[in-house]
Amino acid sequence: MKTFLKTLNILILIISIAACSTKKTSDELVVGTCTGFPPYEMLNKNGDFEGFDIDVAQALAKQLGKKLVLKDMGFDALILAVNQGKIDCAMAGMSITETRKSEVAMIHYQGHALTHLPMLFWERIPEGVTTVEDLKKLPHPTVCAQVDSLQAEVVAQYDFLTLKHLENIPDLIMDIKYGKSIATVLEPMVVEALQQENPHLKILNIPLKPAQQSFGHGIVINKNNISLIATVEKAIQELKNDGTIAALEAKWFTKGASHGDK
Repeated sequence: MKTFLKTLNILILIISIAACSTKKTSDELVVGTCTGFPPYEMLNKNGDFEGFDIDVAQALAKQLGKKLVLKDMGFDALILAVNQGKIDCAMAGMSITETRKSEVAMIHYQGHALTHLPMLFWERIPEGVTTVEDLKKLPHPTVCAQVDSLQAEVVAQYDFLTLKHLENIPDLIMDIKYGKSIATVLEPMVVEALQQENPHLKILNIPLKPAQQSFGHGIVINKNNISLIATVEKAIQELKNDGTIAALEAKWFTKGASHGDK
């Protein structure tokens, strides 16, 4: 009997340890992001996360009294990871659109409504091209965009363009620099930062259809996580009110600001 009780106690201890090791701790805020999107999120020369979204996430976690845990993943995997409960939320300069709002909750934290997107060319816009429709005059024009982004969706609507999906901004810029794609489409605030370092970039603004227009950038949360949505909404509003987010915008988007190693 003593042997049996001892064995039983050991089994109970093992089960308890296993349960504790797999249980997600409530003092963590697990945020998914996608590096390679400066100045929102990137890795510096030491391999550490940095960028506007990273600083906002840190401020948010502090406001919530939690430890920030960052998970780097593909942009197209973020919404799925949120809905599967693998991460608490996602921050990756993600535009708030009606389509995304039908899938997840999106809490605005930065940015304004967009009715146009900048299409970027390297060194010059082709002669005779003043609108996106003019690109149909060119032989087999290829335009690259980040996979599963609003920009990719916009490019895809033009049947005379060949859409090329790439993972991050450095890849997009290199693709047009070396003539693999004729142009790329990016988010305006990202372009402002890029132009400071790449004067070769030339811009052609393309209009957005009403259903594609963005309402700024949002923190992505599972619609069923009502408690977290309410908590994050309150914390973000406080960070807006006390000037934290404005200060971080000045840090990362003001002309001459340092954005680390791209």
